[in-house]
Amino acid sequence: MQSRYLILLTFFSFLLGACSGEKKDRYQFKEEMVLDTETGDEYLLKNADTMTVVHIDGTSEPITVNSTPFAGSEELNEMMENYRANLEERKEELLAKEKARIKQERKERYAAYSDEELEAKFNELHGNGAPFEQQMDIVAELVNREVILEIDAAELLEIDPEDIDMDIEYSGTNE
Repeated sequence: MQSRYLILLTFFSFLLGACSGEKKDRYQFKEEMVLDTETGDEYLLKNADTMTVVHIDGTSEPITVNSTPFAGSEELNEMMENYRANLEERKEELLAKEKARIKQERKERYAAYSDEELEAKFNELHGNGAPFEQQMDIVAELVNREVILEIDAAELLEIDPEDIDMDIEYSGTNE
């Protein structure tokens, strides 16, 4: 009889321990999304401070990252580090694409000009006080063509070297 109680007591102890133990895999972290396997809610990373909770009934609501049930977890910290690194990488890629686009447009804009003609055009515009962006655009093309050195650009434009921007965007129509 005592062994029966002992067996039942042991069984219920294990059962209670299993039910009350925290589910380690309740939250599944995937790139920029967290799935709550218990409720079915999805937490989508919107930006570095905010997530959007999509409930199983289809409703959604914004929530701060710090107020999520898994805030402060090692997995969330790792997810946020990856998010920031990916965001920085995407920014660099977009910036590189934008710079390439600007250079290509500039090259096409001045394709009809020889090096000497473009240099003469710059001198004319500079002498007439044309907009800085237009002058800088021509100087950037001259530097790209290796007609002038980048270190000489500030002197030609009569500005401080810190103000030189070889990636300036100019979309003037009257070259």
